[in-house]
Amino acid sequence: MNKEQTKTAIAFVALAIAALSIIGLFFVDIPERNRDLVNIVLGAIIGWGTTVFGFYFGNSDRKESSDEH
Repeated sequence: MNKEQTKTAIAFVALAIAALSIIGLFFVDIPERNRDLVNIVLGAIIGWGTTVFGFYFGNSDRKESSDEH
């Protein structure tokens, strides 16, 4: 597995975890005492997803691609 494939695999895992976490909220009842913790963790997980999108569709990926050519 090369560097690009590794980055892509990590990105898909992060997006899958974020999507499954959001979908899970519809099916899992969260006890009242754990709601704050779940909100904090879910915010972090969604942050991972936005970071992945920011890299793949933002300036970081374009800069790296232009450095290679």
